[in-house]
Amino acid sequence: MRVYTATVPQRASGMTLGAYAVQAFPLLSAHAVRDAFSARDVKMNGKRTDRDAPLIPGAEIRLYTPQEVSLPVVFENDRVLLINKPASINCDADEWGGMTVLSLMEERAQGKYRPRLCHRLDHQTSGLLLLCKDDDSEQCLFSAFRDRKLEKIYQCLVRGEMRPPSATREAYLIKDAEQARVRIVTHETPGALPIATHYETIGFDGVLSRLRVTLITGRTHQIRAHLSFLSHPILGDDKYGDRALNKRWKARDLKLCATELTLWPGGILSDLDGMHFSIQPPF
Repeated sequence: MRVYTATVPQRASGMTLGAYAVQAFPLLSAHAVRDAFSARDVKMNGKRTDRDAPLIPGAEIRLYTPQEVSLPVVFENDRVLLINKPASINCDADEWGGMTVLSLMEERAQGKYRPRLCHRLDHQTSGLLLLCKDDDSEQCLFSAFRDRKLEKIYQCLVRGEMRPPSATREAYLIKDAEQARVRIVTHETPGALPIATHYETIGFDGVLSRLRVTLITGRTHQIRAHLSFLSHPILGDDKYGDRALNKRWKARDLKLCATELTLWPGGILSDLDGMHFSIQPPF
């Protein structure tokens, strides 16, 4: 029997325990959560609690289940760890106070090292995510990402046919921290950052295009917002996308995945130089 824990944040006040458990433990199946409540294997502050119970902000939630959650490891050595991140889970501590990539990888490490994130993928984005195990590797990889020595390539499904089928598009991105979203403009504006996105069409079925996307700049929500601005929103994107299309295609997850990573970190990680990793997207 495994136990998964979460700490109820203030923002969850007013929710029921059942609704919160779905948000706090995103990689547990609905069946596992339902069975845990049926078996009275969910505790709030140490007391067995039903799914309809109101949450107590600051309370510790413990859910017991035979389901074991693990993240697929693509590559590992004594300094770095490359995983295939699923959609619907945050990389590090989030607003729900529950399961994250970092918490799962810390559990896997069993105290032998402290995993650290070298970059991040959005909550809804899946794919290759690089972590490291020590201070020197962390510094080396931060520098490599900053200096664009690591190439990340994505695949996504978007609405419509891209014209032209391959291009590099430039624009400006303005971040709205209060709304947790960005917007794209065509001209330089105070507070706007320049962006460049390269795409290549690798398939079209008459409704949706499959794209291979390279970020020339790496800004918050850049791929999602830029493609939407170009009138080709990503399938499953309710923030920047076409909700009617998402509903019609029953797209509950964002169809965006980091599918390729090429490493040229140099320094103490020069043994990784030229290594290329690729995965198939889950869509």
